[in-house]
Amino acid sequence: MKSKLYYLIIILILPVMLSVSVFALPVQYDKSYMGELKYKYNRLNSVSGKRIIIAGGSGAAFDIDSSLIEENFPDYDVVNMGMYAALGSSAILELCLSEIHEGDIIIFVPEQNTQTLSDYIGADYAWQAADGAAFLLPYFFSLSTNIPFLLAAYPRFAAEKSKMWITGSAPDPDSVYRRSAFNEYGDISDNLPANIMNNGYDESTIVSYDISVIHTEFISYLNDYYKKINNKGATLLFTYCPANRAAINADEAGSLEDVLYAYHSFLLDNLKFPVIGNPNNSVMDVEWFYDTNYHLNSSGKIVYTRQLIRDLKAYISDSSLTDISIPQKPALNGKKDTLANTISAGKYSGNTEISTITINEDINYIEDYAFDGCTSLKEIHIKNTVPSSIQIGQHLLDGTNANIYVPQEALSLYKTDYRFSLYSDRIYPDEE
Repeated sequence: MKSKLYYLIIILILPVMLSVSVFALPVQYDKSYMGELKYKYNRLNSVSGKRIIIAGGSGAAFDIDSSLIEENFPDYDVVNMGMYAALGSSAILELCLSEIHEGDIIIFVPEQNTQTLSDYIGADYAWQAADGAAFLLPYFFSLSTNIPFLLAAYPRFAAEKSKMWITGSAPDPDSVYRRSAFNEYGDISDNLPANIMNNGYDESTIVSYDISVIHTEFISYLNDYYKKINNKGATLLFTYCPANRAAINADEAGSLEDVLYAYHSFLLDNLKFPVIGNPNNSVMDVEWFYDTNYHLNSSGKIVYTRQLIRDLKAYISDSSLTDISIPQKPALNGKKDTLANTISAGKYSGNTEISTITINEDINYIEDYAFDGCTSLKEIHIKNTVPSSIQIGQHLLDGTNANIYVPQEALSLYKTDYRFSLYSDRIYPDEE
């Protein structure tokens, strides 16, 4: 009887403890990249006139200069709601819908990948964004498909937040992936001078324009979303996010022009709202990019924004001159992978004996599937304290049950890093 009573008390107390962790403790994620979303929403909520609202993933945040758009469309204020592909498009779109005014224009500019082109919800990131901003939660929970993922992530988020508060380890990144990198519009405003990727592109995130990338269910969602936008007297437009030419899947049938034409035609046939521009203008040379195949450097941002302005003017039949000069292409740094700073996919994969791997500070690139088939591997120790300096993909831990151990002082940085946060539930402090 006492045992049953004990478990009943635990069941009753646990939700209370979790709620205290989430809602009563001081904000921990405010300086992180996800801490920016509430400020974007506050701008969306406070600007009362007609708006041009940019919705999408981090490509929208990195690739658009909102001040240039405002200069060319003086009757509009610009709000950049672009955030993170791993959060999911629906979370951002639902936030936008809640504050739509008559006369607004929403431009949806998703990266060309299955996260932004599906009903995916990154529940861990949603909770981070809602830290200190509980008013965001109803919009995240508004889609029934999101609810089980959000509920499953709730205890994990509560535990992480409590641990950060107890240990005084709230994330305070010094890379571009921090809240202070955003300007008042919601654009990333750091000076990003040139391409910093090995070989000029990220080999782990190949870009595909096959029609299978955009989910059928998401097309239905977008068309239903358009009806809601239209009923509010606003306009919804789709446009293409920049994509690194060097990263486009070379195995797709036909020439690049044929593949892009087929994808564009598919969208025109299936979306019930306008598609502005064309994918040819969004496929850009490597010199214009910064650290991913979708993030432009500061010069590339001007080039892309200029084209977006011209496409929008064409849509509304505005014949005014777009007086924006194209900057000179930044020089590539010529950096190329070497065995000295890269862990290749073949170095450890298939090794069934190794149980521990140490990755030294000089390693800046770990190829996808690097540990595939390492059935005895339990621990991957990374010595670098700056996670943003290591390029990884979305299949880092495929084929292994190993956890990642990082320096204690960098734990929160790894867990909230743009790339490593995908593996946050398998990242632990290194106690060696």
